[in-house]
Parts: sequence; C-alpha cells; structure tokens
Amino acid sequence: MNFRKTTPASKGQQRTPPVLINRFLEWYCRPELLDEIQGDAFELYYREVKDNRLKANLKFTWNVIRFFRWRNIRKQKPPGLNYSTAMLQNIFKVAVRNFFRQPGHSLLNVAGLTVSFLAAILIGLWVFHEKSFDRFHPDADRIFKVMSHVDANGSIETYAAARSNINLAAIPDVAAKAVVITGTRWPNELCFRPENQPNDCIYLFGIFSEPSFFSIFNFPILKGDTNPLANPTNIAISESMAATLFGDADPLGKIIKIDDHFAVTVASVFQDVPENSSLQFEFVVPTQVFARMRGLSDDYFSKEFQAVYFKTNTDISQGELTAKLNEPDILTEDLKQDKVSYSAFPLTETRLHSQFVNGKNTGGRIQYVNLFIMVAVLVVVMAVINFINLSTARATNRSKEIGIRKVTGAYRSSIILQFVGESLLVVILAIALALLFVQLLLPAFNNLIGESLSVKLFHPSVLAWIILFAFLVAMAAGLYPAWIMSAFQPSKVLKGQAVTATSGAQHLRKALLVVQVSISVGIIIFTGVLFEQLSFIREKNLGLDSKNILHVEPTYKMLQQYEAMKAELLTHPEIKSITATNADLVDLTIQTTGVSWPGMPAGMNAAFKVLGANYEVAETFGLELVEGRFLESRPADSVNTEVVVTESAISKMQLEDPVGTILKIGNSPCVIIGVVKDFHTSSLKQEQLPVIIYAHSILQCSRLYIKYQAGTTPQAMATIHEVYKKFEPAFTMKYDFVDEAFGKMYKTENTASIMLVFFTGIALLIAIIGVIGLATYNVLKRKKEIGIKRVFGATTLQILGNLWKEFVLLIAIASVITVPVTWYGSRQWLNEFAYRINMPEWIYVTTILSILGMTMLLIALQGLKTIRTNPTSVLQHE
Repeated sequence: MNFRKTTPASKGQQRTPPVLINRFLEWYCRPELLDEIQGDAFELYYREVKDNRLKANLKFTWNVIRFFRWRNIRKQKPPGLNYSTAMLQNIFKVAVRNFFRQPGHSLLNVAGLTVSFLAAILIGLWVFHEKSFDRFHPDADRIFKVMSHVDANGSIETYAAARSNINLAAIPDVAAKAVVITGTRWPNELCFRPENQPNDCIYLFGIFSEPSFFSIFNFPILKGDTNPLANPTNIAISESMAATLFGDADPLGKIIKIDDHFAVTVASVFQDVPENSSLQFEFVVPTQVFARMRGLSDDYFSKEFQAVYFKTNTDISQGELTAKLNEPDILTEDLKQDKVSYSAFPLTETRLHSQFVNGKNTGGRIQYVNLFIMVAVLVVVMAVINFINLSTARATNRSKEIGIRKVTGAYRSSIILQFVGESLLVVILAIALALLFVQLLLPAFNNLIGESLSVKLFHPSVLAWIILFAFLVAMAAGLYPAWIMSAFQPSKVLKGQAVTATSGAQHLRKALLVVQVSISVGIIIFTGVLFEQLSFIREKNLGLDSKNILHVEPTYKMLQQYEAMKAELLTHPEIKSITATNADLVDLTIQTTGVSWPGMPAGMNAAFKVLGANYEVAETFGLELVEGRFLESRPADSVNTEVVVTESAISKMQLEDPVGTILKIGNSPCVIIGVVKDFHTSSLKQEQLPVIIYAHSILQCSRLYIKYQAGTTPQAMATIHEVYKKFEPAFTMKYDFVDEAFGKMYKTENTASIMLVFFTGIALLIAIIGVIGLATYNVLKRKKEIGIKRVFGATTLQILGNLWKEFVLLIAIASVITVPVTWYGSRQWLNEFAYRINMPEWIYVTTILSILGMTMLLIALQGLKTIRTNPTSVLQHE
C-alpha cells in the first residue's frame, strides 16, 4: 500500500510527519520494505495528529526507531562500492603510472614520509624498550620497593632505601622480603679468576641479598639449588659468568674466591639477566659475605638503610601498602621521632618514575619518553601535511582525467578509492624504505644513544602494527585530497575551463603550513634550550676541583698498605695527592637527620650529607677553607671526634662562631674545627644539602682518589698502574675519571639531547621538503603572472618580494602560536633543575630568523628559474 500518495498530507495539508525522521527511515530501510513500513507509519500518524500533534510526532519517531532492525536495513552495496578484482588491479596500475609520471612530486612525497617513518620507528623502538623495563617478571605488578621520606625542617627528602630490619612480616599481604645491597655505597664489581687462567682477573658486577631474592624476582635458576642464598657461603652465578670462569665444565659445587680472599661455593646457575631489568648483576651472594668482606659483624646491616624489595600475595593497591608500612608495627618510634615515613613504590616504575620532589613522585625518564612520543607524532603529522599540501596543490593537473572518468560512468566513491589507493602505494613504499633504513642505521643509532635496540620485522604483532599504521597514514594523507579532486565537475574541466582550488582548500593548505612551521620551530627551540642547560651544567663551578683526579677502587689488601702505597705514589712528580673516602664523592648518598647542636629549635629535623674521609680530601679536591682548619693526620688507633662542615651547614645551624661548637651525630659528640665553601656532591637537579666531613678508618673506605698534574695524564696513568701492580700484582686496576663521572649523572639528558638533535634534523628536512614542494607549485602557478611583470619592467627583487610575502606572513603566524607554547614547556623542564639557566631569548629569535631565511632562500631558488626564463616562451600562447 502506497499510503503516502493518498493521504491528505500529500494534497497540501500542513500537518506532516517530522521531515528528518522520515528521511532517516528512507535512508536505512530496504527498498522492498519501505512502502509497507512507511505507509503504516504515515497512517498511524494521521490518526493521532487530529488529537495531538506532539504525541503524533513522538509516536512516528518511535515507530521509525523501532523498525531500525537488522532485517529491515539495506543489505545491498551502493553501485560505486561494488569493487571487483579487475577494478582493484586497474587502480593499482594507474597508481603506479601516476607515480612515475610525476617523479619529482612522487619523490618529495616518498622522501618526506620515509624520513618521518624512520624517525617514528626509531622512537617507537626506544619507547618500547624504556616501557618494557622489569615487565618480564610474571608478577611484576606485585613487586614493590620501600621508599623512605625524611621531613628535614619542612623539606622532604626521598631515598630508595629502608631500614634493613623492617618488619614486613607484620603485613599479611607481603609474601616475601629481601634486602639487596646494589653497590650505590660500596663497589660491587669484584674480581674473579677463570679456572683455566688463574692469573687473569675478571671484574664482574654483583649484588648481595637475603635468601628470598629468587622467590621475589623471576631470574630463572637453570640448575642447582633453587634457594642458594640460604647458605651464607654460597654464590649464585649467571650463565655467562659460568661460561667465563669454567668454560663447558659443570660449575656446581666449585669453590671460587672473591677478590682472592673470600671463598664461596657455586650453588646455582641462573639465566642471564635481561637488558630491560633495573637490577643488573652477574652473581648474587648472601649479605653475610658482604659483611665479612668489609670486616663487619653479620648483623651490621640490621639497622642500616638499604634497598628493600618485597612481593605481595594479593593484588593490594599501592596506597593500601603505603598506609600499612606506616603502622606502628612497621614504622618504629625512633624513626617517627626522626620524621621518617615509608611508602611502597612499584618495581615497574623504577626506570621511568624515579624522580621525587618534596616527597612527591614527579616523574623522571617518563618525561623524556612522553616528549619523544610527541616528537614522533609531530614528525609524522608534518609529513602527512606535506603529502596533503602537495597533492591538493597538484590536483588541477589531473582534472581532465577525473572528468573523463566521471563521463564514462565512474562513481565519486571509485575516484576517491583511486586516489586513496595511490596514497597507500606511496605510504607502503615509504614504510618499506624506512624499515630498510632502520636496519641499516640501527647499529649507529644504538651507539649514539648507548642502548641495544632491536626490531623483529616478521613478528606477528609488529606486522599488525605496520599494516595498521600504513592504513591510518594513507587514510589521513589521502582522504582529503581524494575528496577535493573527486568533486571536479566534468562539464567544466572537459571544456577547458580552469579548475582552481576552492578558497577552503587554499585556507586549509595555509593552515597546514602554519602547523608544520610551528612544529619545526618548537622542536628546534626546545633542543636549543636543552643544550644551553647542559652547557651550563658542564661549566658550573661545583665548589670542588674534579679535573685530573682518578678514582680507583681499592682491594682490602691495598687498604691495609695504604700509607706505603701513598708514599710510593708521591715520590713521582706527576702525582699531587691521594685521599680515601667511605663513599662516592660524585654522588654522595649517605645522609642523616640525627644531627643536633646548641640552640637547635625544638622539633627541628635537618638533613645533612655525611662523608667519611682521611685528612687529604681537602687538598685532593681543592676544597676552599673559610675559617678554622682541615682534618689532620692522626694515628690509626686514635679516636677522632673532629669534623669539618660546609657553609650551608653553618647557615642551617645559625651558628655565629661555629669553630669549637660541639655537635652530636646520633649519640656521638664531635667538634667543628673548620668551615669550607659549599661543594656539590650530587646532580644539579637537586638542591645541595650541607655536608659534614669526619675522619674515617682507612680499612672501611671503599674509594681512592688520586690527583695528578694537569697535562700528565699518560705518565700519571702509567705510574698509578705500576704502583697498583706492585701492591696488588694479582688484580687489574679499576678506575674512572671524576670529571667524567660527574658528566654521567646527566646520561638521560645527554641521551635526550643526542636524540633531539637527530630528530630535529629529520623535522627540518621534512619542513624543507614541504617548502620546496609548495614553493615549486606556487612559482609554476604564477608563471604567467611573473612573465607579465617581467614584460612591464618589474625587477627580480620585486618579483621575489611578491613570492615571499605570503610565506613570511604564515611563518609570522606560526611563530606567534609556537613561542608561548614552547616557552611554557621549556620553563617546565628547566624547573626540574635546582640550578638552571635563565630562558635564552636569543634562541627564539635565532630559530625564527633561520626558518624565515631558509624559506626565503628556497623560494628564491625556485623563483629565479622562472624569472630568468624568457617571457615570450611563457606568454606565447596568450
């Protein structure tokens, strides 16, 4: 029944069903069912509308929605979407022909996409590597580390350590706990000798832990005891270490000596530690062995702060664990008095979220990961913008082709598919080239950033991501140009009428160019700010002399002969001084809040760094005395209660006459004998804490620092090696340079700067490709205009000025947009450093002027070709 033709509504009655709802019904309903469904709906509507129009409209709408069912929806495809294999083959053939018909245009598109994909893939590999750390443990989300937060007079300091005897057994959710000594305070790179080469000393890095280590972490034991650390004389070694020391022989049960002194039995061999583990080691030894190596009692570490890991047996939240760690059974009264609190920190966040400011987690490497994800996205966006701009700019060249296709019956959808197919071909070619370059450049890239990234091209997940990425980029890059070009009217293009881009397309092209320039300017400016800050760090006066100082890790035997070895070294003119300390002066981590002094305000809790050293430390590191005197040489068996403090310590204590003041460190009284200028013992990201230096037993020192004359590095190294061999002939000397060690503290920033330079170059290259393409198009489009101006006497500079005008305006707009955004982002990054530069305005000015100059140069190079052409050859057909 065709009710629509007989209703009063069709004869002029004004009360008709809602037009949009009726159109929706006609759009989705199958043609063979439409008359019946629509007729019934109209009939019901006209019955109801006599009484209440609103009610009739609502019921009509409900009926249309109610009939929106699978069996009523159109099943057939539109004619334009019925693609055969032959048609797809034809699309591919035409795409290939068009690719080679305009080689310059095609190469610009492929080059831009290739370098952007190269950047995106390299960044993706690095990001995946960073985010994979510690994820290989099956129960990684249930492994935590205890963090300590110390309220030091309103400023909260955070340490990745807790008291070793922390009673985690009081928490029912904790399955196992392990104290791990990782070598931040004591060197854990120790000497082992291969069984078949006993004269060779191989240094391997290990850790010392409690027995439950292997029940917390998933480092699979391949053979031997599954609980090797239960016996205090055992050692567990890696596959690589077993092969190094014993070759193909079975290592189990073999006795080996650590540093030629401490015998342990190989109880287990575990699988090599993956590179993406935050804990890196070749062997694990019980903590009792460590105590014996340092001449300490077995329970020495019971009240020491060390790294404490634990594993839960339930999926308890981080917040709940933190609350339980601060209950009375865990947080003892003495810790509360020292204003110490604990928190649980997930193992999986160790790599990327290790930065704390005033007790709050503020990120860390994750900021650089997010930065480079953004860089990868922006670089690909720049390449896609290039593709869109170049494709829409060249659209008029294919207007007749589109007109003929439409006249011969091609639907708009098939024309869109043709152009999207061409985009997909370019994208696939660009991805293939990018993957090839990744394979070629990856080793060099790894060397550049100090990582070992790899790519598995034929892994199913990798292939799936590549296919998805290619499809999305092809759609993003090709859909808009295809839509624009498929809209050409054959009646116009086949009559020879000029086809020009719509004002909307022209405005979009300009807007995309602004976005592209904004991205380029932003990346370049941020890179410049980063380099300025790193340069400031390298050149800042640290308050101590770090140059021409060699750090040597001594053996216990060398410490026993320290005075004789020092005397031997000082007989050589190139050696200036030698000192010993109990901790790494470059990154001093020993801190205390247990310091009190006369007049200390009640309830005050101040944090101090504490350094144990012998009296030559001031001479070796060039510490500048402000008042009093330095530590002096004393007999080894004498009790020394004298300390030297920094100026910031005096400021914190508010002492007017500090020399002679009696302090208490814990329960031990000591007297201030001297004050030195402040010096840095940590990263410049952190505010430098005041330092207290006290005389320390040589036998409990863990580091030697040897200062030599400037310009005598080869001679000094030869002398130190010779003396080292004389006192420890069986060992190979381990050393590093103090100034280089300070530089390594900024490894993350240095890596980021290297990567930024690399990807900034890529972004700049993409921008250049885009400018070349648009400049070429702009000049060709205005070829006749330039010829006419030449005929009427316009100078080269006038013509170039006319060509420059549009681009200069767009760059100015881009600069106005990007400068405040980049300023804010750079300021946020600089705020991570306690010691930082002022914002370098010159970088902003230089970057914008450089981009402007480069653009004008590229336009001039393209414009001069046309300007130098004889106008008659351009205008001969006019």
